[in-house]
Amino acid sequence: MYRRRALLVAPAILLFASPGMCKCAMRIIFVEGAVLGPITDDLKVIVKVSPDPNWEPQPEIVLKDGKFVGKAYFDATKSEGRVRDNCSRVPETVEVLLLKNGHEVNRVRLDISKEFTRNKMHDYKPRSPILLHSTE
Repeated sequence: MYRRRALLVAPAILLFASPGMCKCAMRIIFVEGAVLGPITDDLKVIVKVSPDPNWEPQPEIVLKDGKFVGKAYFDATKSEGRVRDNCSRVPETVEVLLLKNGHEVNRVRLDISKEFTRNKMHDYKPRSPILLHSTE
């Protein structure tokens, strides 16, 4: 008897629970550019997104031959609802930092709405290459 009830109740629970399980899409913020000045092995590029992207850890940015390419992930979930999530959260700024031996050498702050474009997947790409300087 209890087995029949369980078999009848389980599909109903899954039916009503599944719309609430939908999550917002993850957005990708692409960064690409170059480091001007002397290039050494102790240089590292880091990307910070504001507001907090709710995504840890961010992928490492690859710096090779004075050029860097990478991406940062951003969670678009503004709030979670019982039936549907609010996915209207958008990134506002991106800071690209150049570190030498763990110390900041250069920082570029970019406004997403002015200096990035959105593609069909609603991901962000810079309008032009980002330039960092390896000398203070």
